[in-house]
Amino acid sequence: MPPKPPTTTVLRQILLLQRDVPRAAAFYEHAIGLSVRACTDAYAELGVSSTDDSSSVTLALQRTETEASLSVGYSPIIQFQVSDINARVNAALKLGATLDGGIQYEPHGAVAALRAPDGIMLGLYEPNN
Repeated sequence: MPPKPPTTTVLRQILLLQRDVPRAAAFYEHAIGLSVRACTDAYAELGVSSTDDSSSVTLALQRTETEASLSVGYSPIIQFQVSDINARVNAALKLGATLDGGIQYEPHGAVAALRAPDGIMLGLYEPNN
C-alpha cells in the first residue's frame, strides 16, 4: 500500500440555515459564548475568541426562507467544550433552548444535550480538571 499523502484538509466552517440570523447569532453568542465576527439580517459569522484565528472553525449562519432547508431532526449535533456547563445551560434555557435530559456528571466531565431555538442539537462538555 502506498504511503498516505500529508493531510491538507481543515474544517473551516459549519453553516447553519436560519429563519432569523440576528436572533440565532445572539443565542450562540450569549448561550454558548462564541464571538460574533459579523452579523447582518442574511448572514453571520461566529467563532471563539483567540489570538490565532488560523486554526479556528467558524460557525456561519445564513438566512433561508424554504421550509425544506430548515427541517431538523436529531442531527447534526454540534459539540462545544465549555468552562462552566451550568452557566451555559442556564443561559441557553433563558434564550429559548430546551434541555434534552439532564446534565450528566461522568467520571471524565459533565455533558448536556440541548436543542437550540432553531432546532439544532447542541452538545456541551465540561471536562474535569
